[in-house]
Amino acid sequence: MAKLFDPLDVKKAADSDFLHASRKREIRNILKSYVGFFDPFSELIQNAMDAVDERALRLKESKYQRHLWIEINLQTNSFSITDNGIGFAKQQFESFLAPNVTFKSRADTRGKKGVGATYLAYGLNSLQLGTKTPEYTVVADFDGGRRWIDDTTGTAIRPVANDAASRHDAFNSIDRGATFSLRFEGDNIRPKNLAWIGATTARQWAAILQIKTPLGHVSIAEPADPKPIHFDISVIDAAGDRTSLVNQVAGYVLPHSQISACADLDEILAEQQKRIAKQLDSSKLPDKYKKLNGICRVWNNDSIIQLLTQRKADSAELDLATKHAATAYGFFCYSVKVWDQYNDEILKLRKGQRILRGGLQLATDHMPQGEILVIPLTSNIGYQAQSHVVVHFRDADPDLGRKGFQPELKELAEDIAVSIVGQLRRWRSSLKHDTGAAPSIITEGNLYDWINKQVKHEEESPLRLANKNFFLPLNEISITSKPLSEQDVIVLFNQLIAGGVIRGIRLLATSQTEQYDSIYRFYVSEPLNNRVFNKESNPLGVQELAQDKAFASKPYVLEYKYQLDALIQECETGIKSERDISLVVAWDMGSEWKKRYVVTSLLDLDNIQHRPFHGLTHIFRDENTGDVRFYGILLSELLDYLDNVDGVQAFHKQTYSEV
Repeated sequence: MAKLFDPLDVKKAADSDFLHASRKREIRNILKSYVGFFDPFSELIQNAMDAVDERALRLKESKYQRHLWIEINLQTNSFSITDNGIGFAKQQFESFLAPNVTFKSRADTRGKKGVGATYLAYGLNSLQLGTKTPEYTVVADFDGGRRWIDDTTGTAIRPVANDAASRHDAFNSIDRGATFSLRFEGDNIRPKNLAWIGATTARQWAAILQIKTPLGHVSIAEPADPKPIHFDISVIDAAGDRTSLVNQVAGYVLPHSQISACADLDEILAEQQKRIAKQLDSSKLPDKYKKLNGICRVWNNDSIIQLLTQRKADSAELDLATKHAATAYGFFCYSVKVWDQYNDEILKLRKGQRILRGGLQLATDHMPQGEILVIPLTSNIGYQAQSHVVVHFRDADPDLGRKGFQPELKELAEDIAVSIVGQLRRWRSSLKHDTGAAPSIITEGNLYDWINKQVKHEEESPLRLANKNFFLPLNEISITSKPLSEQDVIVLFNQLIAGGVIRGIRLLATSQTEQYDSIYRFYVSEPLNNRVFNKESNPLGVQELAQDKAFASKPYVLEYKYQLDALIQECETGIKSERDISLVVAWDMGSEWKKRYVVTSLLDLDNIQHRPFHGLTHIFRDENTGDVRFYGILLSELLDYLDNVDGVQAFHKQTYSEV
């Protein structure tokens, strides 16, 4: 193995141990800015995209197509990228790993600071780099950079580049360009394990890189590029199986491109104008603009200035928005569960890994930059998580690790995002009603597929009631599988009333158009003792009757939900108010209640005395005042309780303990 070069070798008398200690400290300070999981990928992809842009601009080849080849190998825990860009001259290649060295002079390049390559060389332990031009071709391994930086004993040898054979086959097929390969090994590196995120296929990794790295080329309010950057991507999983995608277009994954049943607000506004021109009711839109999963819009720089003017922005903000040619994209979905569904059902990533989610994504020079920020709404804060806003600035100046912008640009982007959410949320009446059920964001298949899906669900999640005191004489519920939607909850609830499981609730009305779902009354009728608790025959009864004669309450509001989280979201956004609701009937509790309520479980036998009417399963109290907000009937927990009253006691005491 022949030594090629040492990027820190100054080759002067001043090149002393003292000087290298100083360079070490300089590099350590650079590395402090790179702590994200996606930083290595971002740096490599950014450099590759700049390289293909430079070739297109400088060489002006009529048939040239900018292209990247990417490989993720989960067996070797490595990431490789090859581009057919401009390549390196010998002097550039031997010096660009050193701190603050850059050969990018154009204002529109993605990287300008000269620190990303230093991070790749000395923030990790295994970097391979290569270049191919008509004048110069070489491949080199640069190993042990992080070990040398972290060494405090003086025993680690400063790494040098040695000649090597390319790890990435794509490098052999290009006419000119560059190749880089990282292996993630050793201590104090990030990411440790590429498999951690849960992606094992080319489709998954392509989406991840297009959302989290410069591969997601952001081009808001710009004409379509007739010759965009394309990429091939291959992923080798832990078993050695390879999946590939070829000739993909580099571009940011805008939510409406992945989620079915979305509409562009400009299309809706144009449809309204058509109806006005025909003297028709502009509020009566076609069905394709109703019950949507989401609504989106693009704002060019002129419309951004208009937004800010309406917001009474000062002249400094208007000047900044003009100087940096601010543009934006906004998306508003009917439920935060849309993001979970995209992660779990489309990308199929590790549970809870929301690659695409609500918030504000900053971008500059066509690159998403840093993590998604919270949109600083001062009211209806639940809309923060339902909105995805991308604000793009031209020629902004993020910090070394690309984590943040100048404070004034961040504040400007936040003001733009708040205004965009304010505009989009006005159209929430065109969106679906959030019940807490899993969204359907994948284009629906045919009737045959739907029927098969329901049959499979019935087999995997049957609904049975083992308690022999109900639904006599057959002891069967006519709904055969666990609910999947709010409609299923309504059907099951009505069956439980008709079967005598829940006694004394009478429904006055059910609405699909009013703000709330239903009106009901509590009734107590003769014989009165059929409302009284008995662990075997009447486990949902009250401990003692508050009345000694028949009774009918005043009308109350009832809300149906598949999952209680959906109601909490609607209360946070102001669509509904807890003050108006008396009873919530849902299948599942969800998890958000812990942030908002103290819950008393009436299925805990120690709390039976708190049940005011037959069938109630939970009391929801304000976490600060202790006042009752509403009562609940949680059907999944109710059925488990009926099947085994004693067996669920530990669960209820542990889950809903106030201690």
